[in-house]
Amino acid sequence: MVRTKKSEIESELHRLAELIGAQPNQLPSVDDNQDFARPNIAFSSNGILYYEAYEPGEQLFSISAFDLEHLMFVAFKDTTFIMAVEHERKNRKSNEDFRRQLFSKQVELMRIINSDWAKQTQKEIDETLRTTPFDD
Repeated sequence: MVRTKKSEIESELHRLAELIGAQPNQLPSVDDNQDFARPNIAFSSNGILYYEAYEPGEQLFSISAFDLEHLMFVAFKDTTFIMAVEHERKNRKSNEDFRRQLFSKQVELMRIINSDWAKQTQKEIDETLRTTPFDD
């Protein structure tokens, strides 16, 4: 297993963020768990990377990633979601399910970064819509 350095992760986060115009506060921290539910990328002694978030005294989630690409996919799925929520809020249509714009914008942003990531994100959205279809 290849060890990934903090500087490598930070560099890749910032490179990809620049592609889509993501702001620093929309990105996870790296090796700096701040609680308050902000996602953080953590390192284990055996080389596994974790994308996780904590609130004081409670782990909200922890996703393991064995390589940098998977880690970036997971991180940017959240970052693009945050950006898509902000886009939808600014462009809300009263007669439309808010998720239409949100999902569309998220996939658009993911496509800018990586077309395979966009396809995977769309697949996950399609699964969500099978059980909870648009309501407009």
